[in-house]
Amino acid sequence: MPIQLTRGAISAIYNGDVEVKPVVEVVDVKIVSPSQGRYGAMVTDGSETRQALLASQLNELVRTNQLKKGSIVQLLEYTCADVQNRRILMVLKLQVLALQDDRIGNPEMPSKTIPLNKNGSSLNGCATTSSASIQGQNPATKPNSNKPPAFSPTIQPPYKPAPNYKSHGAIMKNDAPARVIPISSLNPYQGRWAIKARVTAKGDLRRYNNAKGDGKVFSFDLLDSDEGEIRVTCFNAQVDRFYNIIEVGKVYMVSKGTLKPAQKDYNHLSNEWEILLDKTSTVDLCTEEDVSIPNQKFNFIPISKIEETSNNSIIDLIGVVTAANPSVPVLRKNGMETQRRIVYLKDMSGRSVELTLWGEFCNREGQDLQVAVDSGAFPVVAVKAAKVNDFSGKSVGTVSSTQLFINPDLPETRNLREWFNNGGKETATTSISSDNNMNTLARNEVRKNVSQIKDERLGMGDKPDWVTVKGMISFIKTDTFCYTACPSIIGERNCNKKVTKSTSGNWICERCEKEFSECEYRYLLQVQVQDHTGTTWVTAFQEAGEEILGLPAKELHIIKNEQMDKVKFAEIIKRCLFQQFLFKLKIKEEHHGEEHKVKVTVVKAERVDPSAESQYLLELISRVSG
Repeated sequence: MPIQLTRGAISAIYNGDVEVKPVVEVVDVKIVSPSQGRYGAMVTDGSETRQALLASQLNELVRTNQLKKGSIVQLLEYTCADVQNRRILMVLKLQVLALQDDRIGNPEMPSKTIPLNKNGSSLNGCATTSSASIQGQNPATKPNSNKPPAFSPTIQPPYKPAPNYKSHGAIMKNDAPARVIPISSLNPYQGRWAIKARVTAKGDLRRYNNAKGDGKVFSFDLLDSDEGEIRVTCFNAQVDRFYNIIEVGKVYMVSKGTLKPAQKDYNHLSNEWEILLDKTSTVDLCTEEDVSIPNQKFNFIPISKIEETSNNSIIDLIGVVTAANPSVPVLRKNGMETQRRIVYLKDMSGRSVELTLWGEFCNREGQDLQVAVDSGAFPVVAVKAAKVNDFSGKSVGTVSSTQLFINPDLPETRNLREWFNNGGKETATTSISSDNNMNTLARNEVRKNVSQIKDERLGMGDKPDWVTVKGMISFIKTDTFCYTACPSIIGERNCNKKVTKSTSGNWICERCEKEFSECEYRYLLQVQVQDHTGTTWVTAFQEAGEEILGLPAKELHIIKNEQMDKVKFAEIIKRCLFQQFLFKLKIKEEHHGEEHKVKVTVVKAERVDPSAESQYLLELISRVSG
């Protein structure tokens, strides 16, 4: 039985009916934006032909020749958007049903094909005429033609109300309810959409100040039944509207937001877009529970894989808690005190890792974990959105978007529990983190001397080399030992971009596009390190600079440039010269145009502990002699 096209579907779609899933024929497929890799298609329902823009997720069908001229397809997900005063059909999802050699029906064709411009923003979907007229024939003169004479070319209105809308009077906009679509189908070309999703995380309310004044912002993450995730952000007035009604675990219907590119520095979700709610947006609580939407989505990686993960990456992991340290107060760089607690996780990969809990995590989940371990239980903890740290080995820590789940109802939890109870508890594992109770050899650190940096061509590979060198500082450049830095906080980190002073006396950050009355001072030390094999120049930034000189950069800047106390400044520099340090170094070749240079950066500097170093040497001798 031949496939029947859904006649009249194109007109219905353009008039606001987005519920039908029509069968149409593809008349032609062409690339419309080579730079963006976007394709356009001419589609017909047998009576009318219109141009459409294909979503990027359909590109593979075109490239593999599954979607081409003559293809019969069913439109599963689509939308109409008004772009530059033109109505555009956006096809988001389709199914190829068959390949047709001959055109089905006698559809009206556009009188003039107006191609999309380079950014794919304009489509001609308004002017139509009959196919016979385009071919230069009059249907009335065709042999054996029983059809009435064709209409002469006319301009079809871009938006003609469907019959069932006549009682509404003149239509100024599409008043049909927004169609619920999957999160994965969201794109900026859609004018009307709605998503039904569960809130999996809710960020804290943060306040900020910039050139436009004070403001406030918060965000929350959504997960739908197709396991699509997206972040939603609210500013100022929208914070007042939505902050108190958003609850983690509840399901909401969200519509009428603006799609913008996701800021990957602060957004760990695997979605290229995020939603910005505005005054037209709606967020409605779904009173009935939707079991098709999972409570959370995890992308667990084994602890052993964390060793290969770059610093500051956001990951999900799961492991058995083998120990939990008490919570201790810690003074942050901004002078505020917070709590820190370290727990230890192991899994079936043969590795263990430190998980550092900060702030309220110490008093909530952290306290529960310590009580459980102290009572002889070893709970399984799943960590959503933990941040990787590579100082002295690899560890993970909590950030504001982190979530902890103790003994979650997951297949991974059951597998870990079974493994741990059946011998995993006694299985030896290797820690990928530093541990103050372990000697230096157990940290898996690589000891090198200065001459080996050049002789072994360290840093010349695709990845940086991480080595530890025992040496002393023989010289420090003091003319420019620090720089003026931006004090603003972006997400979880300080901006730290260099700022310059304006004529008004304020400090200007080009990255943040803001002005500040005061700036931060951060170390940028150029230090010469030497041992018995030679010397090398290294760069020490803020934390390493404080470890070397023993005081903040701002304090040293005041002593030199404001108090003009040259004697005290010289004494501070002198007291760290020719003192032995263990330098943890990151070595990587950098390319600046035609110039290639190996850069050596101090990640951590700690003064040599004679007792620990003696123990290291004795164990090294024991291994060599053994």
